[in-house]
Amino acid sequence: MLAMRPHLKILCLSAALVFTISGLRTLHAQQKQNPNFTGGTVTPVEENSQASIAHFRFGPGARTKWHSHSGGQIILVEEGVGLTQLRGGPIIELHAGESIYCPPGVEHWHGAAPDQGGVQFNVTRGSITWLAEVTGKEFNGPRKRLQ
Repeated sequence: MLAMRPHLKILCLSAALVFTISGLRTLHAQQKQNPNFTGGTVTPVEENSQASIAHFRFGPGARTKWHSHSGGQIILVEEGVGLTQLRGGPIIELHAGESIYCPPGVEHWHGAAPDQGGVQFNVTRGSITWLAEVTGKEFNGPRKRLQ
């Protein structure tokens, strides 16, 4: 996979989201005659996909509770340093332009580093189930950089 500059990742993700959200009906109507797609079938996501987009500014040490999403979640760090952890896994440190995917039904949390805030752009599908608070011991555990 080719490495992308952080601002290009953000631009590409943003463009893809805008296209998807604003163009589903048009894409569906033009599916068979659209000259912008080749090689196989392009099928739009159904209108009721229960997707939501959120933009959060986490102050230093701020974080969510443990939670899960029935349809999964994409976390993209736009500024600063973000942290996330899937239940049972390591704490992952994310920097501006880096993103991670949490699969459907997997318990996780996300927020900012203890000493530095961050801005996150999150795309979520389905319902959310809120669980217990992240303990200090869990939050301050060893970190690992995204590979």
